[in-house]
Amino acid sequence: MKIKRYEASSMEEAISKVNADLGPEAIILHTRRLHKAWPFNMINKSAVEITAALDINVSQPKSNGEADLGEVDGETIVLGEHFDQLQLDIDEIKSIVKTIASQLTDPLFQEVPACFLDIYEKLLLNKVDDDIAKKLMKSAQEKLTTSQMADPDMLQESVAREMAQLLPVCPPLSLAEGERKVVALIGPTGAGKTTTIAKLAARYSLYEGRKVLFITADTYRVAAVEQLRTYADIIGAPIEIVFSNQDVREALERHDDKELVFIDTAGRSPHNDAQINELAGLMNICTPDEIHLVLSVTTKLSDQMHAINRFSSVPVNRLIFTKLDETNTPGTILNIVNKVKVPISYLTIGQNVPEDISIAESKHLANIILGVPLDE
Repeated sequence: MKIKRYEASSMEEAISKVNADLGPEAIILHTRRLHKAWPFNMINKSAVEITAALDINVSQPKSNGEADLGEVDGETIVLGEHFDQLQLDIDEIKSIVKTIASQLTDPLFQEVPACFLDIYEKLLLNKVDDDIAKKLMKSAQEKLTTSQMADPDMLQESVAREMAQLLPVCPPLSLAEGERKVVALIGPTGAGKTTTIAKLAARYSLYEGRKVLFITADTYRVAAVEQLRTYADIIGAPIEIVFSNQDVREALERHDDKELVFIDTAGRSPHNDAQINELAGLMNICTPDEIHLVLSVTTKLSDQMHAINRFSSVPVNRLIFTKLDETNTPGTILNIVNKVKVPISYLTIGQNVPEDISIAESKHLANIILGVPLDE
């Protein structure tokens, strides 16, 4: 009996190797997934191993006393001298059959088609919720023909399309002629609000020539005020530091000629009711047109969801996800928007101002979650 193992990056490639080597009469005895150690999950890959066999090619017993001959792995052998090896092969086949039988009862093999396993495992590595991942596989499968399901690129493209439908986004900030907008960024401490607000202000001031005003209510951290003041000086925009609701009203009145007002708020602990109530009061005074909740994707999902729930007293209508360049698990974004149904406005991928911010696009974000590197 000819028994060989084949390793490839996908099930389709492995089967092609078997067919080319052993021919269409080969029997697949066993399949398993091999996990390769790569430095970053966003480019993590898995491999597939197939064990295949070709029936024993044994000639009829010789009547003239010649030894019975057979062929194993392309070599002519004397069966009598290799009976022990044949017995070992049979034992291996029994073990493989037992493994296959156990796989048939594994829910993973029942719920996820084999051709989607690579993508499914990649989503789980990137921390996409298991139920969402399986839903994506099922939706993608329903829209593909049999021939398309044999194409790995087509599989990934189909899953990306399905995922994009679960990633709501909103248009970027825009102004009509003579219009004024107030934009506030809120969120937990350390999410990146001040840097993000500087990126947005710089883009609209330097690239579109808009008249911009900074208002900062982040008076808890001296460094935050100085950081924003530095950005304001660079783009030539005024900055107002406010300590009370009355300060906010007066700042808005003094700069009624400004087209875009960006309000930077202090980082609030989701566990501090007084701080959350103070923030809600500030939003009532300045009545922003857009309130963006800023979340860092480096924060674990349970903490992000807790923050979202605690900030629910503020009428958030946009989400900004920061620090995508610092995470190996971007799938938490999909989990969050699947629960809160708030559209995503921007993504940030570094500290550079104003370059490292991009308008959220569903398909691009889906590719990131699928593990496509950010620079592709």
